[in-house]
Amino acid sequence: MNRREWLKSMSALAVGAIAGPSLLAVFDAHAASQAPAAKPQFFNPAQYSLVGTVSDIVIPRTDTPGAVDAGVPLFIDQMFSAVYAKVDQTRYLNAMAAFDKAGGKPFMQLNDAQRKALVDKLHKEALAVPKGGKPAPAADFVMMSKKLAMLGFFLSQPGCTQVLQYAAVPAQWKADIPLSEAGNGKAWAVEAELKI
Repeated sequence: MNRREWLKSMSALAVGAIAGPSLLAVFDAHAASQAPAAKPQFFNPAQYSLVGTVSDIVIPRTDTPGAVDAGVPLFIDQMFSAVYAKVDQTRYLNAMAAFDKAGGKPFMQLNDAQRKALVDKLHKEALAVPKGGKPAPAADFVMMSKKLAMLGFFLSQPGCTQVLQYAAVPAQWKADIPLSEAGNGKAWAVEAELKI
């Protein structure tokens, strides 16, 4: 092994040692959210309902299960209960409070079209913030909720097996084929950065 390969290996081990406990905490939160008797521990009932409604807007039920079907609201609750630090919990709750007022009246009092329009509008606002900038709290809530909803959904059984490609026993390796022939148009899960 040459020096470069050794340094690369040691860097990977160092990153793994730091990221490992965090990753295990995410998996633990997911497992806790899938328990049959699991109930929200972090959010009060109104907050839990709001998170569930936003998750359902982010990943609605179509020909595959949606976020609520996959247990995403409970996953998000478990993440804040068991994984995130107090400062992140406070930031999310403050952003949620700002979001709840952003539509002129409480979010749950809006009709379905108004809810979706508000989430879409705030999502676009968050995406328009320059890199390194900080979105307004209501837009920040939408982005944090979207990231957590996607993480929870793609850790769930429906997300992994019905939306992403799933092969319990992989078949032969096909090295160079068009993407359209690789998995009926479904994407494979990819590594993504999750920041809250």
